[in-house]
Amino acid sequence: MSVERVIVDARVTDDHGDAISDLDLSDFRVRIDGKPAKVESVEWIPETAAARGLASLGTQSESLDPDKQPAPAGRLLVLFIQTDFARNAVRIGGQMHILDNADQLIDSLEPEDKVAVLQFDSHLKFRLDFTNDRARIKNAVRDALATDEPPPPPVVPNPSLRTHLDRDEMKKATSSEQGLIILGNALRSIPGPKSLILIGWGLGERLGQKVVMRPEYPIARYVLESARTTVFALDITMADYHDLAVGLATGAKDTGGFYASTYHFPQLAFDMLERALQGHYELEVRKPEKSTPGTHRIEVDVNRRNVTVMARTFYIEQ
Repeated sequence: MSVERVIVDARVTDDHGDAISDLDLSDFRVRIDGKPAKVESVEWIPETAAARGLASLGTQSESLDPDKQPAPAGRLLVLFIQTDFARNAVRIGGQMHILDNADQLIDSLEPEDKVAVLQFDSHLKFRLDFTNDRARIKNAVRDALATDEPPPPPVVPNPSLRTHLDRDEMKKATSSEQGLIILGNALRSIPGPKSLILIGWGLGERLGQKVVMRPEYPIARYVLESARTTVFALDITMADYHDLAVGLATGAKDTGGFYASTYHFPQLAFDMLERALQGHYELEVRKPEKSTPGTHRIEVDVNRRNVTVMARTFYIEQ
């Protein structure tokens, strides 16, 4: 009888924001519900050509094994763009403010990378299915400034979201959290880790003097976790502070990503994203022997100073 384990995708960066790729099993410490958990294995997964080149140094003999197939190249990125339906100037202005930076990010992508573009304004909209066509990606990002109803994107070979996104269901999504549930369920059909870049202005809602996550958020968090999807939240609001930023930061932290504002230094936020996407670690962690159904808290740390560890903060036991 095999012992159940949980897979945790973790990103570790230094104080310059660059990915650290030389950690091994002995470097990681994991706690589940506050108690130490055994890390069974750790594997560094390079996600760019440069990172794959560094990872291959000293391992040429392994590449000669005909029975060992290399991991598929290319990242799957989803741009989830919030467009303010009320045309609030600090939100629409912020969306326009980062277009050139988004273009540079798209230009930095590698030929094997594929990007899908979805938009939320009054409801969820599907702008572009997974493609490596940079011109089409840039056009879809700009088209997301509008609040029109886009036609269904062309059919593409797998990986594809089109067959898993229902147009009528998307129209019923009246909050970003509901849109993330629909998107997360669609992404569950695609194996492997994915990165969701949330370019927007907020999650959650104001209740009195505080911001709380909507009731749909735990479901969105669960389906994104099930789809191995990490959220990187880029806050486009043209303000030093706004309360819905708390929701963006929560969604990013819970799934193993980060939050960054693009107000003063948009290029720094996009550079931070580009560096974080260089690669990640795949940890295989033994679950507690008497694991009970429900949500379990995960804490991942490494025994190095001046590093940032990004990993999802929970898993759900059925």
